[in-house]
Amino acid sequence: MNMMMIRTILTGLILSAFAIAQPNSDQDMDGVPDAVDQCSNTPFLDEVNAEGCSTNKLFLPDEEDNDGLDVILGYGLNNNEDILGRETQHTTNLQISYYQNDWSYSIRSGYFMANQEHGTLDTILKIKRKFKLNDTFKLGMGVGIKLPTYDYVGNKTDYTFYGSLSYYPISDYSILAGVNYTFINDIEETVPLQDINAYYIGTGHFFTKNLYASISYSYADSKFTTQHPTKALMGILFYKIDQKWYTTLSYRHEIDDDDLHNAFNIKLGYSIW
Repeated sequence: MNMMMIRTILTGLILSAFAIAQPNSDQDMDGVPDAVDQCSNTPFLDEVNAEGCSTNKLFLPDEEDNDGLDVILGYGLNNNEDILGRETQHTTNLQISYYQNDWSYSIRSGYFMANQEHGTLDTILKIKRKFKLNDTFKLGMGVGIKLPTYDYVGNKTDYTFYGSLSYYPISDYSILAGVNYTFINDIEETVPLQDINAYYIGTGHFFTKNLYASISYSYADSKFTTQHPTKALMGILFYKIDQKWYTTLSYRHEIDDDDLHNAFNIKLGYSIW
């Protein structure tokens, strides 16, 4: 066998291997060839079915379809230089959320400590219904009641209407937005009060099925007519520890203001069922 024949055989083997490999290429490395992969951008660590789609839906706890009961404990550190005597507040929170079909019900309250002052925070009751338009697009509508358990002069019951949107253009990316309107019933002391109009918009990404991060921009009117609206950036990191436990870290920083206004919160959630 001469050298020319050997080169011809090797060239033929290489071309044959390349031709065989092409139909079996797997760009998202989920084990399903691109030719039959119906979900071409699944996160690297996700389990997939024969069509290449995640077997576990990439949704946060309050977006899942299963019924459940969650208990969430939280700690927060808030800085607001506009509140004299309470510039720095430490807060602890307890939230109980119940999910049934497309409805969710929650109650949240807490306790604050600031310098020599301490007391309970407002207690918030919230009811929300989600509307699943398809597998990637969800709307939410809800109403909230803020009970005046926070101790300050003129504090009364307020009512809020919520609207939200979650859109997943691909399986591991999300676009989120929302609006709310709060009817302020507090008693005016020295400064005229007004209702609060607010909105937010942001985006999020599932790095794995258990790790999610988002960043958003928010705008909210002040209930005091003499104060400017609040504009803030917020980052959230969500991690699902196992089937029962999960945790959330968040940081919020107000922009377009010379004074310091920020908040750090950590929450630990447990799914009872």
